[in-house]
Amino acid sequence: MLASSKLHKINDKLEDGDSMANLLRRYLILCAIILVPLAGQANDQAAKPAHKPPILTTTAIIEVYEGSLFKGIVLIERGKAPFGKAIPGGKVEYGETVENAIRREMMEEVNLELNDLRQFHVYSDPKRDFRHHSVEVAHVAKANKSPTAGDDAAKAFVVKIEDIPWNELAFDHALVLKDYLEWKNGNNTIAMPKP
Repeated sequence: MLASSKLHKINDKLEDGDSMANLLRRYLILCAIILVPLAGQANDQAAKPAHKPPILTTTAIIEVYEGSLFKGIVLIERGKAPFGKAIPGGKVEYGETVENAIRREMMEEVNLELNDLRQFHVYSDPKRDFRHHSVEVAHVAKANKSPTAGDDAAKAFVVKIEDIPWNELAFDHALVLKDYLEWKNGNNTIAMPKP
């Protein structure tokens, strides 16, 4: 029924002196009016970059004790680029909690079980790692033995606070350790109150 009424309208137009070419031209203009804005929206959507979340990483400032005597903190010498000394840590795997990731990473990288683990601070400056945007969840923990290097750590060692090699630290780990020392000296505003 609808198709026959459209045919009647076309016939009426043709009888009024409109040519088939004029009808086709009007049809094409109508299609262009409808489709051009839609094509523009498709181009806008295609031009947007895909969502790329930052990489989630975790580290632990491990305080090493011999009995009740504080010996220093654990650092590693990185075996992969970027080279330098660093706080041990690594990436959080998909489906893994940050807490499980830091315990796994410490066993893989420095062969240490962590005691008194607590979240310390989150570092998220997009420029903190020149390779990519990463977010680091830093922790503080204790251990009762010296580290042994593994995974991507070429070396693992205990360094006294006064011997921290500030100019050799990778990423933003100098900032992390400065915040840690400030926190150890009584500035409780740096650490997360109840992680």
